[in-house]
Amino acid sequence: MIFNEMRMHHEFDSSPLTDSAKDSGDTPTGMIDGLKEMGLLAQGDRARITPTGGCAEIFRVDLGWGTICVKRTLPKTRLAAVNGTLPLERRNVESEWLKLVRVIVGEAVPEVLGDQPGMFAMEYLDPGRHTSWANMLEKGDINPSTAAEIGRMLGRIHAATANNFAVAQRFSTDQHFRAARIEPLLLATAQAQPAVASWLKQLAVSTQRNKLALVHGDFCPNNFLIGPKGPVLLDAECAWYGDPAFDLAFCLSHLLVECVLRPQWRDYYLTCYTALCAAYAQRITWEMPEQTDERAALLLPALVLAHAYGRIPLEGLQRDSDKDRVAGLAHGLLLDPLVRLGAVREAWRHALSPE
Repeated sequence: MIFNEMRMHHEFDSSPLTDSAKDSGDTPTGMIDGLKEMGLLAQGDRARITPTGGCAEIFRVDLGWGTICVKRTLPKTRLAAVNGTLPLERRNVESEWLKLVRVIVGEAVPEVLGDQPGMFAMEYLDPGRHTSWANMLEKGDINPSTAAEIGRMLGRIHAATANNFAVAQRFSTDQHFRAARIEPLLLATAQAQPAVASWLKQLAVSTQRNKLALVHGDFCPNNFLIGPKGPVLLDAECAWYGDPAFDLAFCLSHLLVECVLRPQWRDYYLTCYTALCAAYAQRITWEMPEQTDERAALLLPALVLAHAYGRIPLEGLQRDSDKDRVAGLAHGLLLDPLVRLGAVREAWRHALSPE
């Protein structure tokens, strides 16, 4: 978590609260009891709580023994793209994902220190030692070895959870994944782009049918911090047991959009694309690598188009000229689909080459 250290701190002590001071958990005051129940706040200790904002409530909490991060999931999402109340299953899925994946990839995900329904605490990642991968890519700090490490991580997570009935049961979050990903990305884009609507709807159906491994659901540069021990993956609120090709295509879609936004670094982004794909492919054990590759290649242009015209637009894609460029490239790949990620990369490179 990268926190804004300039925000106002709210300090609470751990002395017994009166009934009037306790609340339903909708204010920082209600966090005190949760910290006590998780065994993180001792009697007499004080908690300095710094809200950081976001789609969930995320707080930096300074305690007498150290600093932690606390995240609470709101019953209603603050994302305008996802209307109304998201399913309650979303409340605990992220902490469960982190605990399971910590066993697989170790320090590449934060350690969960305790959890309660709708709230969990995890280790605090010092912003002085961790940098957003998205920010690095935007500034031209583009390292293919980082992309390869991220590809290996994703492959390890998918391979370790593939064809696992217990994991599939625990993360059977189809309703939430549809509300948070399928509808705002694929189906909303189908409404906005009628020329490719039938293909987008078909991709939505086929993606939801594949139940092969544990999917992060928001696997992208924005959710990686690059620290002294390598990449750290965050924000698994959309975790779902489903099609691993979604995670792969979602991450690659961000790299393709970067090629449009910052064409001077196009070849560097595409080198990262290649490195990530190659490292990931070496870990595929649940099916033939060509099968995952094909589904990701078919889904990739749909997700690129969704970044421009879905209900969760990329922050950098604001100019109409950039959106139109992305749409034109994506339309071509949707109407004349390619079934290999390498072919999609080369088509993208060719389309963006200077004339």
